[in-house]
Amino acid sequence: MFKANDYAFQIEVTIRAMFNCEKYGMGGIADANFIQKQPFVAISLVLGNFYNKVDISYKEKIEDFIGKYYSEMGKSVLEIGEERIKSVLKDFNNIVSTI
Repeated sequence: MFKANDYAFQIEVTIRAMFNCEKYGMGGIADANFIQKQPFVAISLVLGNFYNKVDISYKEKIEDFIGKYYSEMGKSVLEIGEERIKSVLKDFNNIVSTI
């Protein structure tokens, strides 16, 4: 069994950096325990924050990301599985790092 919290923590670090908040910030979303249960909600919060601030090419990247991983909405990190969450994080980090 993989360590789901390690992946959730990676998302937490990104959220905290993007929103300049502490653990439990953003109404509790910037917390690995929440993220472990609802990673897509947390990731969508970050991407949604940028959506109206970026040009069309980045909007398309965000829309493509959400379309690609929409089936993971409502699933926990454990339900998504290690290989899939690695793919989610890679694509998420690629978008965030270029914005």
